[in-house]
Amino acid sequence: MVLPTVELRSVCRLFGVPGDYNLRFLDVIEAHPELEWVGNANELDAAYAADGYARIRGFVVLVTTYGVGELSAMNGLAGSFAESVPVLHIVGSPATPVQRDGLPVHHSLLDGDPGHFTRALDEVTCASSVLTAANAADEIDRVLASVFTEKRPGSISLPADLVHHPIGPFEPEPAFAHQPVDEQQLAAFRERAAALFDGEPRDGAPRDGAPRGRVALLADHLAQRQLVRAELDAVARIPGVGSAVTAPGKGVLDETAPGFLGLYIGALSEERVRAAVEGADVVIGAGLRLADLSSGGFTARLDPAKLIDLRDRHAVLAGESFPVGMAAALGVLRELLTERAPLPAAVPRPEPAQVSEPVSDPVSEPLAGPLTQLSFWARMARFVQSGDIIAADQGTPFYGVATLPLPSGVDVVAQPLWASIGYALPAVLGAQLASEGRRRAILLIGDGSAQMTIQELGTLIRHGLDPVIFLLNNDGYTVEQAINGPTARYNVIAAWNWALLPAAMGAAADTVVRRVVTGADLDQALSDCADNAGKLTFIEVVLDRMDLPALLARTADAVANQNR
Repeated sequence: MVLPTVELRSVCRLFGVPGDYNLRFLDVIEAHPELEWVGNANELDAAYAADGYARIRGFVVLVTTYGVGELSAMNGLAGSFAESVPVLHIVGSPATPVQRDGLPVHHSLLDGDPGHFTRALDEVTCASSVLTAANAADEIDRVLASVFTEKRPGSISLPADLVHHPIGPFEPEPAFAHQPVDEQQLAAFRERAAALFDGEPRDGAPRDGAPRGRVALLADHLAQRQLVRAELDAVARIPGVGSAVTAPGKGVLDETAPGFLGLYIGALSEERVRAAVEGADVVIGAGLRLADLSSGGFTARLDPAKLIDLRDRHAVLAGESFPVGMAAALGVLRELLTERAPLPAAVPRPEPAQVSEPVSDPVSEPLAGPLTQLSFWARMARFVQSGDIIAADQGTPFYGVATLPLPSGVDVVAQPLWASIGYALPAVLGAQLASEGRRRAILLIGDGSAQMTIQELGTLIRHGLDPVIFLLNNDGYTVEQAINGPTARYNVIAAWNWALLPAAMGAAADTVVRRVVTGADLDQALSDCADNAGKLTFIEVVLDRMDLPALLARTADAVANQNR
């Protein structure tokens, strides 16, 4: 069997929750010398954690039990499906004779049909299968091949009686082989791209000698799934190329590259960024899948006649399709642009310290005054270090992170398209495990979101992980309040004593736990983080209920208008 870029043997941890139908399979996992069972508080958290792991490592396995477990995990799997994260979901199901005879067993709907949940999972997976003794070898390969090819979840139902059933001799096809490079198609793509860069009309008429135009590179989240960061960086660093990211693509480009412009989000972009992207003579779109929240409410204006749209297994160039993969296409574009460099600059680059949203100088603020979103994110811009993993939940945390200027090598783990709140806390567990604990992890999550998945704080502590957690306490569902109902009872949540939670979840007595309400408090807490390296840190940041990052305020207005 030919293995994919992300090799199966690199997946050494499995997430999930035990249930009687999967216990025999978990025995096999526990006995395997190279596998580690993580174990989660519930299946939804397990699916979120698996998603976070796969975004860093490239693939993951999630294990649940039949019915109650797989349905609990479905929301997390749907997020992985929507945002193209490869997850293999293994469901421990009732024994083959039980399913064949339609017996009314526990966790079923007691109606004799064992297939309800597999059919439900079909809606949020790229492939699924119920294994039998006869089909197991072929079906496992088929589902895995789909997961790696589609970069989406797949599900395998493993009946309890088949766990130790041997698979007979078979001849597996190279299900995981890389897409072969069609040199003829690649040459045709090169010729068409060269003509577009040089301003040559599509009908092949001679060039008019006009100066070569401005080129912008726009990267979205699907480029990260294709593992082409090195290829993207090589294009982004060509003199004259301007580069930008969508909100879901935050972190896929090195923002220290000379031509980096910032965040492109349609009409909600900074005018400087919008003009550079939409006004470019050629836009290289890497992994674009624009939705409402990533396009500024469908206000992105990318001219198809000027767009080189690089997708997973083909490229669309000014409306013409070429079956070439993203990595190969980027290699061709790098060569063509290098020959033409330096290109006319898209727009002047801002000063290195400037970020995409105006921020206050924390030094000049009254340190005894209440913290604001502006001053908090100014401090975060200075706190983030090269190589960090940032997990940001939907709402004020993500939209604050989206406009931060990131050092090189920072991964952003977020779910801005599926946008299920509570995702980031389990996701940071998966992401830091995927990094083998070698990278600092920062979690930014709101109080409403944290109440959804706070149980996984205990799992973080049990595994000895050491993220720096910023709990943004703004007294409720602020993002919902900004869209509708700022004083409505449905946006109110219970007031928790957050400072007591780490100890209640099993944190050591010397865990740094802080509650900060002023700039001086936060400065001291950030200093304490440096002294607490290698240990979990929990900082509750008290903010005003209706204080919003500027980008979130604009996005909330766009969502409210869309809903009307």
